[in-house]
Amino acid sequence: MNNLQKNNINNDGAYTRKKAIEILVKILENNKPLDNAFEESTKKSSHFSKLINEDKSFCRLLISTTLRNLTSIDYLLTKFLSKPLNKTPLKVLTILRINVAQSFFLKTPDHAVVNTAVELCGKKWKGLVNGVSREILRNKEKAKKYLNESDKVPDWLLRRWKRDWGKNYNDIVTGHLNLNPPIDLYVKNNANYWARKLNGKKLGNNSVRLFTPGLISDLEGYELGEWWIQDYSSQIPVSLLEIQNNDDVLDLCAAPGGKTAQLISLGAKVTSIDNNKKRLFRLEQNLQRLNYEAIVENKDIRNFSTQKTWPKIILDAPCSSTGTLRKNPEIMHQKKESDIVSLSKLQSDLLDTAWDLLKEDGTLLYCTCSLEKEEGEHQIENFIKRKKNSLLDKINNNEIDKKLNVSNQNKWLRIFPNSLNYEGGNDGFFIARIKKIT
Repeated sequence: MNNLQKNNINNDGAYTRKKAIEILVKILENNKPLDNAFEESTKKSSHFSKLINEDKSFCRLLISTTLRNLTSIDYLLTKFLSKPLNKTPLKVLTILRINVAQSFFLKTPDHAVVNTAVELCGKKWKGLVNGVSREILRNKEKAKKYLNESDKVPDWLLRRWKRDWGKNYNDIVTGHLNLNPPIDLYVKNNANYWARKLNGKKLGNNSVRLFTPGLISDLEGYELGEWWIQDYSSQIPVSLLEIQNNDDVLDLCAAPGGKTAQLISLGAKVTSIDNNKKRLFRLEQNLQRLNYEAIVENKDIRNFSTQKTWPKIILDAPCSSTGTLRKNPEIMHQKKESDIVSLSKLQSDLLDTAWDLLKEDGTLLYCTCSLEKEEGEHQIENFIKRKKNSLLDKINNNEIDKKLNVSNQNKWLRIFPNSLNYEGGNDGFFIARIKKIT
């Protein structure tokens, strides 16, 4: 048992678990992103905000572990509950789900799991929670069998990945199951120094990976703006734009600003546009901390009126984000297959708008953190067909980090979430570079 797991049975254990249940209910009931729900709970509860970092970390670990394995956990629970899952109150079901996550994935002592669960469920449901929890623990081998034979992601997503990625789909699923995905930083200068300083590992020229980061804002260099959080896969699109000093670059759908900061660090003059006020506020905060400047506009780019055109544009389009499940496991339980259709239409509209803003002989870099072909391969195939003045600019092997297991045989770049499995994984990404020809 590691230190995080031990915290479950310390004096704040019951409270920490209670908060985990509250946050998880909020995520599942209101389709809240994990990060947002966790941040809101921290701000709203003075007690929670004062917990030591290890207790907060355990709370988040408990939530993310439950979400990451929710499909398997629910399958197991159907074998032990007499009623369908949707007939069980969400709070009670959440307590049972967390019980399973603790017992089978976090190896919490059985007595701690049951006792705390019964304490938190309320008088009306004590009998059910106690009975089901003990029955599962009495039949651990059978429960493990159910967990193992269950699919690891929802049916609609699994079916798509089997169709699109063939025999590789299982590696993709496995790539999402890392309990503690590392955090990647993009550092302004001297990645070797910051890797040593933060007890991390250098990945690329400006990238450092942290395996046990703790509270990010407490790390050395944060307040001084020496680095920012940005997944290694997310750093690659900007590197393919071949930025020169004083390049004029338009960053579309820019918030929360990782690529904007990366562009500025390479010497570009950046205009950043996003239609989400809250996310754009985070971008501005990040730039302030980093002591960077950019032109920032809160607009829907489809209604962006300007006579100016840009020689280089990056469009990190809104998408299903299925490439980020290792860090955002809630997504696979919040998104629906129908969302892919609406998002694909939005991406197509944004691509057309970006194209109108691009100078002749300019370069458009399109990317999404999705594993769905409709948001990547098919999107670009259709775009090239309808824009006769477009040319897909092949991304060459010598432009790509050799550590990454990627596919670029069709000129674009497909990065799978298991490309860096030996290093803790990475986000899945699709990247295409398009030239506007005369």
